[in-house]
Amino acid sequence: MLIRYSGVGPRSAVCAWLAVLLLAIAGCAGLAQPWEAPEVMVTSLRPEHSGLDEQSLLVGLRIKNPNDRTLPINAMTYKLWLEGDQIAQGGGKLERQIPAFGEESVEVSVTGSAATLLRKLAALALQSRPWQYKITGTVTVAGVVPLPYRYTGEMDPQKLVRTGSF
Repeated sequence: MLIRYSGVGPRSAVCAWLAVLLLAIAGCAGLAQPWEAPEVMVTSLRPEHSGLDEQSLLVGLRIKNPNDRTLPINAMTYKLWLEGDQIAQGGGKLERQIPAFGEESVEVSVTGSAATLLRKLAALALQSRPWQYKITGTVTVAGVVPLPYRYTGEMDPQKLVRTGSF
């Protein structure tokens, strides 16, 4: 008496596993929405360290998360412009978990040319109107996703003086 096995052959098993894998990938792709870049606003400027050729500033930033899920920031880069001139830049590790539609304030260090910064601040000190600024850079999300950001705004020089920033 000959008994035949009517189970799934190797080719059918591979096809079944491939179909399951493709369905899983398709399901995950539907869940993975692209990240929207955060809004990054300058809230303060304070001198940190001054040398003959280099000036460090502590820059207060408010980071707003426009996403419907927590924004896991691992690192940031930043370039800061005042009245159209780049005055400083910086970057590094910045571990933050910003809740969905939430915001967080941080303080970061940026470095620029002491001569450029002094020349710019001397010219701006004579103005009574708000200073125009721009901040650009990249936020690294989840350790691998770079999100470029760009924000322009105004700083009130009188407020900076009252708070002791300059």
